[in-house]
Amino acid sequence: MEREFVYFLPFLRKALNNFSIVINVIVKESEEKKFIYTPEEKYQRLIEVNPMLAKLRKELDLDL
Repeated sequence: MEREFVYFLPFLRKALNNFSIVINVIVKESEEKKFIYTPEEKYQRLIEVNPMLAKLRKELDLDL
């Protein structure tokens, strides 16, 4: 992206008649996506989304 600023920034400065324009690029690092593999991990994720699922499992006496 910064390579393109070599061409884009002079054009922008001239077009806007503002030669003090500076472009700063800020990259936000994101957390690595965690994949769910085992049935237990899937169940824990579902409970995070909907806590009532744990209550339903307990009431119906279900087992994984």
